[in-house]
Amino acid sequence: MIQRRFRRSLTVAAVAFGAAVMAAAPASAAPNWQAWVRPGDSVCGPTDHHSVSMKVIFQTCLVVNHGNDTMQPVLLVRNNATVAITMTSSYVHSAWHFDPDAHCVEQPLAAGQLLACYGETSAYIHGENVGWGGITYNGVADRTQPATLTMP
Repeated sequence: MIQRRFRRSLTVAAVAFGAAVMAAAPASAAPNWQAWVRPGDSVCGPTDHHSVSMKVIFQTCLVVNHGNDTMQPVLLVRNNATVAITMTSSYVHSAWHFDPDAHCVEQPLAAGQLLACYGETSAYIHGENVGWGGITYNGVADRTQPATLTMP
């Protein structure tokens, strides 16, 4: 009985620790599209409509980790259309990073789906940090308005 409780407590502690580590760590960067869960400290630029369809919206967000003075740009794309689309190319750009562009792979986007292309995590600069992204679908490239965050 005591051994069973100890194992259960140990399992609960391990799960809680794993969840805390996953929540604190930045998402891995491109090339794969991932789910988006907005972290507590982020700022997003305006939501834009792709020029091909008013039903495809996208924006760029900047995710900040004050614990290690890093920032990560993220391109978000949502398909509000009733049919799937395919993004043939995409990128997310961080103006403060020495290698500023990260590219995600060609990706179908189902109706109603939201996906994120994560750029590289790097040290942010004190002052203005700017990021933007873009996608191509149906042969038309379009980009988001910038997301800007000024750091002290």
